[in-house]
Amino acid sequence: MRKAVSAVSSPDAAAQTVADFFYDSLVDARDGRACPAVGVFLAGPGNADTADPSAAEPPAEHARCLSLVGFRGPYVGWPGTEGSGPLHIPVPSSVAAHEAPSVHRLLERLGVATGDADGAVPPESDVEVVAVSGNQVDGMEELLPGQGVRSVLAFGGTLSPGEWFAVVLFSRVPLSAEVATLFRTVTGSTRLALLSAAGPSPTAEADAARTLLEGLESLVGQRAAHLQTVVAELRSATTELRRSQKELEQRERELREEAAIVELLQEAGSVLAAELDLDALVQHAVDAATRLAGAAFGAFFYNVLGETGESYLLYVISGVDRSAFDKFPMPRNTLVFEQTFRGLGVVRSDDITADARYGHNAPHHGMPEGHLPVRSYLAVPVMSRGTVLGGFFFGHPERGVFTERHERLITGLAAQTAVALQNAQTYRQEREAATELQRHLLPALPRVDGVASTSRYLPAARDRGAGGDWVDLIPLPDGEVALVVGDVMGKGVRAAAVMGQIRTACRAYAQLGLAPAEVLEQLSVLVDDIAPGSIATCVYAVLDTRRDRLRAAVAGHLPPAQRDPGGSVRFLDEKVGPPLGVGRRRYAEQDVSLPPGSRLLLYTDGLVERRGRPIDDGLRQLRELLAGPVGEIEADCDSWLDALAGGQHDDDIAMLYLHRPEDASHQVVAVVRDYAPVSSAVPDARQLVSVVMREWGLRHLANDMMLIADEMVANAVRHARTPLRVELRRAGERVVLEVTDSSLEEPRLIVSHPGEFGHRGIFLVDAIASRWGTRWIDGGKVVWAEVKTS
Repeated sequence: MRKAVSAVSSPDAAAQTVADFFYDSLVDARDGRACPAVGVFLAGPGNADTADPSAAEPPAEHARCLSLVGFRGPYVGWPGTEGSGPLHIPVPSSVAAHEAPSVHRLLERLGVATGDADGAVPPESDVEVVAVSGNQVDGMEELLPGQGVRSVLAFGGTLSPGEWFAVVLFSRVPLSAEVATLFRTVTGSTRLALLSAAGPSPTAEADAARTLLEGLESLVGQRAAHLQTVVAELRSATTELRRSQKELEQRERELREEAAIVELLQEAGSVLAAELDLDALVQHAVDAATRLAGAAFGAFFYNVLGETGESYLLYVISGVDRSAFDKFPMPRNTLVFEQTFRGLGVVRSDDITADARYGHNAPHHGMPEGHLPVRSYLAVPVMSRGTVLGGFFFGHPERGVFTERHERLITGLAAQTAVALQNAQTYRQEREAATELQRHLLPALPRVDGVASTSRYLPAARDRGAGGDWVDLIPLPDGEVALVVGDVMGKGVRAAAVMGQIRTACRAYAQLGLAPAEVLEQLSVLVDDIAPGSIATCVYAVLDTRRDRLRAAVAGHLPPAQRDPGGSVRFLDEKVGPPLGVGRRRYAEQDVSLPPGSRLLLYTDGLVERRGRPIDDGLRQLRELLAGPVGEIEADCDSWLDALAGGQHDDDIAMLYLHRPEDASHQVVAVVRDYAPVSSAVPDARQLVSVVMREWGLRHLANDMMLIADEMVANAVRHARTPLRVELRRAGERVVLEVTDSSLEEPRLIVSHPGEFGHRGIFLVDAIASRWGTRWIDGGKVVWAEVKTS
């Protein structure tokens, strides 16, 4: 502004330049013009030439005159401004106060529109700034019509003794007091600009520069103080924000942890409420509890009743591999364990090694050598109606890990586990009772010359009660043998009882020499009589080993599957009659050839029918299996069961499988030995396999079979800890090794992590054997592996 004014030579021209500068320079937030009008007033001693001609009386000789020297914008409708001449108003002026009250009040507050009879009254200070806005702005619409004036800012002060100036800004933007304060320095700059055009005295110019400097220093001080206040407020706000952020993050972590705990509890509760398999239940319970407790590892010891009613202790592990504990004996009721095993209460210790009950029992006097480190310890009994069902045990190598909250969570989960254990044990007892009844009603297959036979019965994997499935093999005179498979609809004891009566009657009719069609006719009448409303299906066939003929009749049952010596497979489904139990019905017979080398499979629908899989797909898969490579019949049965059912069958499965060897070389030869569950059983079994393989003329297979025996017997010794049986069988071009033990743990192909040496032996079995698997029996399992002789 001072640079623009330096080019003019008169005060009036300088005033107009100042008005133009503010008019052009001040903009609003949208870069529009902020001030529709700007006026620059100069005040000094008046004279007759410049007096207001409309005044009622001429001004006194020394009266002041207010002149609007510089103006930019729509011309202000001030009295006496008609025409092009400048505005000169004597002050004080009643006309100005009446016609432009807002501007007049601003000028009065600046001190340039006031006076007395003796002359001028100077302003209170060298510079002044006055602003009005909002409701205080009145008369502007008449003064500046249609310009949207929302505030008026006036600033001014002394130019030289007896002379004063004022600048009035009419603004469309509301101006705050803080913004008005900033114009104190603008006032000083304007004063210097106006003085420079009037040729001021050095004293006046120095005084103006001093006033500007003081104003700048004052403004800098105010802004610095304000900045310090703002910085302090920002620091405080930042500190508060960081604290709030940390609290928010902490709260978010807590909420996430709580949500994870709630989800885990809900998941655990749902699984425990629905799970009836005891092994799966306890593993899920200890996995969930270990995660809830934040333990390094956890264990669950629980009591199980054996077939004789004797209770024995089992355990599962979570967080570490079970092999880490295999070398340790079962824990006894030491001072540390007693409170849990006797159900006396929860034990929680920040450092169990410092507990007074720790280390009193020989031979270890603490944790056995090689045991995982434990400092923090938590043990919670699992009880139902005053009976201890088991206990949770958790460990961590650091001190003070388990809190009171962990204790409450695990105690709650222990209560759920107790209910689930009771349900699972009740289910197991009911299932075992029904299955035991079913198995006792099923006969052991007798040996028949010229026929190798085996059978299987598996109760439904998802049902409480055993069904009415049965198989039978009945030797008859003159080299004949009766083959039977049947299924009584329904589950539980009633179905098993009806099945037992049908089986007994069937054996009686067979001994009478009745033809297959006649046997089914009699059985249909019997079922209608002993169990009205019951339905049963049955296949009854008679094999004549001398004539290589098979006569079969089918009552509503799935047809037998026959494989001829060349490998072709057919279903005997040409003449299927109605089920048993619909009154007396006549049944047709099929007469087919069954020469040596043939195989015959009789089965119930549970083998091929499954939820979500059409029965036709199951029959197609069974045909493919029977038409594929076959070998020793026991291994065939196990392999087909695994392929068709895989432990997910919805119904009982019964199978009767026969093979007619072509010559003596295909007869089954078997060697059986029982061993104690000690480490010496492994080399003993190796020696047995080596000797037998040489006796059978199979020296080239001895090493492979000994490797298989090593792994299977070692697993039985490690996991079962009960007597085990090793059976070696040869049938034709197949050799099968079976190891029977009482463990319910199934061998699986598990990839070992680097540095681990467990789980590798089963890969050797899988690589050497042409096929291998597991089948479940009463009181345990059989692990088998088959190897081809050539």
